[in-house]
Amino acid sequence: MLTELSLLMLEDETPEGIARRLPPDEAAALCEWHGGSDGALESFLKLDSYDEKAAALLYKTGAKTKMPKGRGRFIVLEGLDGAGKTTHIELLKKKLAEDGRTVYATAEPTASAVGGLIRDALAGLHTRTASELAALFLCDRIQHNVNPKNGIAGFLQAGTDVICDRYYYSSLAYQGIDSDISWVAHTNLDCPDICRPDVCIFLDLPVEKCIERMSAARLTTEIYETEEIIRRVKRRFADTFRICNERDNIRIVKADRSIDEVFSEIYETVKGIY
Repeated sequence: MLTELSLLMLEDETPEGIARRLPPDEAAALCEWHGGSDGALESFLKLDSYDEKAAALLYKTGAKTKMPKGRGRFIVLEGLDGAGKTTHIELLKKKLAEDGRTVYATAEPTASAVGGLIRDALAGLHTRTASELAALFLCDRIQHNVNPKNGIAGFLQAGTDVICDRYYYSSLAYQGIDSDISWVAHTNLDCPDICRPDVCIFLDLPVEKCIERMSAARLTTEIYETEEIIRRVKRRFADTFRICNERDNIRIVKADRSIDEVFSEIYETVKGIY
């Protein structure tokens, strides 16, 4: 099945809907791949296996940067709720420790005072606009990076690997559905106090499967956990990765498989950044 291109296809989106959302340069790339505009999108959507040429045209790989010797690696796991982030973070933390690495697992929002305001809003206890939530997440993320006691930057500098459950990609995807995604991107991507991950792994699970897993595991839901919003968020994740694709190392892992299969791909991806 498609990997890097899976989010562009979006199982619940129509060809017309995708065509409206494609930036001009990607539309041109699609026509180049197909050899013309007539039927290009339809041919692309009929692909049932990874197409290297289409991937090269539509997704440019972010530039590899030389990592400082002795610095820890910063790994982010993203995905819709129910995609399996918690499970795979625990497995990855254990496996890296077995490999002799020092590992710190963390999550956003954090346990800070600002993180508490965010959780209250997500639980529906206090109504916040999308822009307010984006700003709160930004403040929480900066503190998450620079906190002298348990900040991401300090752990990385000390040689500790950091695995984070959600990061600025979630801000673009979630707050980007009702706010200006370009503004959310600018405040996060251009902030000098926010570390850039060495890899972001997105666990790609069909919306129906996410809802099924959440329904089985939770007694209450948060404000973003309705089917309509989850579908909108998945589309925004596709937009988010197009925005971040040339600057960040983003990998998409199909999560609708056994835990062992999914984790094997996650681990191989992480090994590639050492």
